[in-house]
Formats: sequence, structure tokens, C-alpha cells
Amino acid sequence: MQLALIVLGVAVVACGARLFYLEKKFQKIFGGGDPKTAEALVVEHAGRIEEVEQALRELGDAHSTLARDFLGSVQKVSMVRFNPFSDTGGDQSFVIALLDGKNNGVVFSSLYTRGQPLVYAKPIEAGTSRYQLSKEETDALARAIQSA
Repeated sequence: MQLALIVLGVAVVACGARLFYLEKKFQKIFGGGDPKTAEALVVEHAGRIEEVEQALRELGDAHSTLARDFLGSVQKVSMVRFNPFSDTGGDQSFVIALLDGKNNGVVFSSLYTRGQPLVYAKPIEAGTSRYQLSKEETDALARAIQSA
């Protein structure tokens, strides 16, 4: 008889623990507020899912627009300093290459000659120029293309 009562007591405690665990899960699923039917809860969650899906589509569209626009912005930059004349001191001359994501852009060259700087610009399309590039311009262009 005592053994039966002990087994019954253990079973009651186990059932109570299981019931407590299930109540916690139930509160997590259905919330602690107003009791709702399972159908109402599913409908509410479906509406929220639709809102999240719409927001996700809008974010995807915005990302696509930004990615497309970003290709046209300056992304690759390189500078090469050099001394074109042995009779002038220092590397006062330079070349700067500015390219977008498709390797389109411009190469600026500044030559410092006896106190008179000269500036030239050459357009770059798909990584090449229709104008002849100097060694320094070619180096700056190659560095910019590789900087991606």
C-alpha cells in the first residue's frame, strides 16, 4: 500500500511538472494577454508574415537600385608620383586614376615643369583609353583596376 502511494505521488509530481512545462509553452505560443483562439492567432501571424514579406521585397528593390547606382560611382582610386625631368628636384608630378565599378573613369596627369604645373585628363572606358597613355598613367590605371 505504501509503495503504491509513493508511486502515485511520484506520478502526480511528474504530471505536475509536465503540466507546468506545457503551460509555459502554451503562454509562449499564445502570449500572456487576452486568450485567443488558435485560428485568430494563426490569422494574426499570417498578417504579420505578409507585412514582413512586403518589407523584405521593398528592401530587395532598394538594394538592387543601390547596387546598380553604385556601379557608376568612383570605386577604384590610384595615384603615382614621379619626376619626369632629371633637372628638377623631387617627385612633384603625379597621375591619379579614378574608376567606377565597370572600369570607366578618368586619368588625371599633372606635370610639374620649372614652376609651371600642367594638367591633362584622359577618359577611360572599360579599362582602356583611346588616347596614348604614358608609363605612369598606365601604372596608375593598372593599380586602380587591381584595387577592387
